Amino acid sequence: MSRLLGVVMWAGLFALPGAVQGQVRFQDLVLNLGGSVDAYSGNLSAVTVPIVDKTDHATAAVGELGLRGVLSLHASPQRSLVFMFDGGMRQAAAVGFQLRDYAPREWVGSSSARLTHTLGTWGSLVLRGGVRGRSVEDRPPMPLFLQPGYSTTSGGLGLATRPFGGVSFDLQADVEGADYRALEYLPQLDLLDRNGKGFELGVRWGGPSTIRFYGGFRWTDYNNQGSFDPADPYRRDRTARVGLEWTYPGDVFAQIGLDGTLNRSNSNRPEYDAVSLRALLTAPLPGEFSLNLYSVLTFKSYVHEISFARLVPGEEADNASVAYLQIGRALAANLDGAVRFAWTRAETDIGSAYYRRLGGSVQFNYRPLGN
Repeated sequence: MSRLLGVVMWAGLFALPGAVQGQVRFQDLVLNLGGSVDAYSGNLSAVTVPIVDKTDHATAAVGELGLRGVLSLHASPQRSLVFMFDGGMRQAAAVGFQLRDYAPREWVGSSSARLTHTLGTWGSLVLRGGVRGRSVEDRPPMPLFLQPGYSTTSGGLGLATRPFGGVSFDLQADVEGADYRALEYLPQLDLLDRNGKGFELGVRWGGPSTIRFYGGFRWTDYNNQGSFDPADPYRRDRTARVGLEWTYPGDVFAQIGLDGTLNRSNSNRPEYDAVSLRALLTAPLPGEFSLNLYSVLTFKSYVHEISFARLVPGEEADNASVAYLQIGRALAANLDGAVRFAWTRAETDIGSAYYRRLGGSVQFNYRPLGN
């Protein structure tokens, strides 16, 4: 699976004559610079942090620098091949803890390739692969929650049809592997390693506003976690998900979605049910300003109530409640800025334990190529 990105890229390059001869160009290149102040609350413990400290509230000032881009390697009416990358660094200064102040630094990066092939007038086929990773230095205890460092490889295959009588279909299948970097003094991080595969099938109808109904299933194996069943010793999760999404395109873009998740396992600890309601609104404002509103409200309950700490890797951020308001404006031909206010309530690496974050940030996006 770790070779999938290379397979996608090289197969595409060799299959597309002239892909690297005069057709390579940037579709987008963005340098991001920003800063934020966040307030965290929650008197919690974390099982993947080797620091014993505590507080009810913490505050962090954060600066970040990033670069992302989209590189077109080939473009024709039948095929396209693009390479995407995104990387950056976030440096925080956190205060409010009893023992000492912390200065966590996050390095993140990802890259992926996508090959799209048009199937005549019938639809399109998409093959993709990617890698991503993160590293955290001076990771603080709760309530300032940062996931530990990891690396992942993933790949997928997608098929989308054109509308037939106003109805179109899409099918996606993917595989993923995650490796959490276990430190010598924190071997329990190896428990988070996982391999997964899944699919999603959707049907869309309507116009100009559309409704999409989708459903999918996922298999996830945690070969380093025990199930407490001698006959089936390693944890295996099976996840079903269904949802409905309404989208209205135009000068004012609106989207509302509702989905439900049922996670079942051969281990009692991570079995849960969750329902999420999300909404997105993008609209122009006077004075060439733009408004973005986004919210996700998630309600999650565990099937089995267990008193001791349990790891629920990969589900913390997926089951968060988030809301943000962003106001942006173009400042120059190739520079735009935005102010964002955000609220988060998310689960930590202990089941049924939550932290809250409230903050504001300023972001600048500079496109050196003017695209």
